[in-house]
Amino acid sequence: MDGRRFIGSIFASEKAQSITQVVMNLPNDAAEYLDAFRGIYIDKKREDIRNLPTIHVYGFSKARDPEFDFHERIRIALSEVGVDVEMRRVRLVAPGKWMLCAKFTLPQSVAFSRNGQFHREEFES
Repeated sequence: MDGRRFIGSIFASEKAQSITQVVMNLPNDAAEYLDAFRGIYIDKKREDIRNLPTIHVYGFSKARDPEFDFHERIRIALSEVGVDVEMRRVRLVAPGKWMLCAKFTLPQSVAFSRNGQFHREEFES
């Protein structure tokens, strides 16, 4: 199943309430799928969501400042400027190419966005 469709369907399910951690461990393109989190809770009431999930996303960077580069890619994918990201270098995979892991709590502004990719009815059929 396509990554975006999987994210949409799992968060549209009854299991959405119990999701606390999401690990996106394909470093080549995992950050590109972060847009799927826009509006995942649009059909839910804010008071019904106890905790927003913590997202762990892996990625590569060849930039001079790999943490800044990866953080920018995350912000762009989420269409959100205020994402508080905890970043760590995992390992050097090639000369000048780092694998990084970013960890952040999904911002409410993203989870409840009206400009989201999906709506619940797309996954209930």
